[in-house]
Amino acid sequence: MPRRATRGPLDADECVTSHPTPYTYPPPTPTSNLSTPDLRNVPIPASPATANTLVASLGPPPKDFSYILRPEIYHPLSQIDIPSPFRASRTNFPPTITTPLPTLLSTGHFRLAALSAARILTTSPLPTSPSEIFSLLYIRLACLTLINCNALAAQEIRCLEDINSSFYRDELTGKHLMPWELRVLAVRLQGDGRRKVSGYFELAREARGKVMDRREERKVWSERLADLGVGVANALVEMGDWQGAGRHLRSLRVGGGEERKLIRGRLALLWLRIGDLEAAKRMLNEGEEDRELKLLRPLVSMADGEYEKAVGEWGALRDESKEENAVVMQNLAVCLLYTGNLQEAQSLFEGLVDHGQSFHALTFNLSTVYELCTEKSRVKKLELAERVAAQEPTDLGWEKANLDFKL
Repeated sequence: MPRRATRGPLDADECVTSHPTPYTYPPPTPTSNLSTPDLRNVPIPASPATANTLVASLGPPPKDFSYILRPEIYHPLSQIDIPSPFRASRTNFPPTITTPLPTLLSTGHFRLAALSAARILTTSPLPTSPSEIFSLLYIRLACLTLINCNALAAQEIRCLEDINSSFYRDELTGKHLMPWELRVLAVRLQGDGRRKVSGYFELAREARGKVMDRREERKVWSERLADLGVGVANALVEMGDWQGAGRHLRSLRVGGGEERKLIRGRLALLWLRIGDLEAAKRMLNEGEEDRELKLLRPLVSMADGEYEKAVGEWGALRDESKEENAVVMQNLAVCLLYTGNLQEAQSLFEGLVDHGQSFHALTFNLSTVYELCTEKSRVKKLELAERVAAQEPTDLGWEKANLDFKL
């Protein structure tokens, strides 16, 4: 049986192009007052080439990111693990979920900021531009990590699936539509250690290409490339691959100037975390040493168990400083704690709290001192929570969890 001829869109175009149908006009009748039309003014149908040019000028259709705006993606946040003093703000005009996001972020209300970002993403009028959608998503996920809700952030990031897909790139320029910070955070949250390593290497390949191509942005991309190298080492440490992390650190190329000092400090901390004290010392001894690198030398003594020596080193740094350095005072108090000077350590910890400091290590260590010094440690911990909640909010974070006070 002969095959039936079919015609598709391309066949139709070819047909029109190869065999145009002539346009004819009826001859004028003797009684008609109309003249014969001027064929020079008749519009000519556009050719296929002209039509393609017109479509290209209009650009590709906008991409649909509505799947990120589904309310079921974003989880509610419980306040069970929040101490009672932090469940209500002490100010006359406490912030709410409708408070502008910049205000919530600048005052350290990260839980409310996460709720507010999810509300904007899922309520009418919905955001439409990719830049706004991904910016709000980054705020949501980053705030979840800041309030120790990494498990929820890892579940919510799954809506993006493969961030290296061509779907997330501009079809005309090839530029990635996500901000760099969101892409790095997505790699950190998605998958296990091996997937993190491969994700960091994928980003590093792009960053290396930018370093070679863009002279005006070379410094920015060089810093990003160095951060990714440290991220790979962290992922290997989390996997327990200490030897692999060591080999990777030795292969990193460190630049010069301020960038080299910054990377030297990070690498020294990673060597300490791995337990290679000699490598950490060699890293600190390379080149000039500024104040930030000096803060790492007492850490080497602490890692080696020489707390008496570390007390002297931290004390010297405290005397050299014109202003009170919370890092120096905190570590000095820890060394005093390990050498049995509990009262002096408690005095230093409480002095930092009185001066407005409330980071996690400080409140946790002070709670440990209360457990060692008194049988009524829970009362002292709740009093500490009251004191911290009464502090002025800052962008470092106001809200605390029960874990911060060992409750």
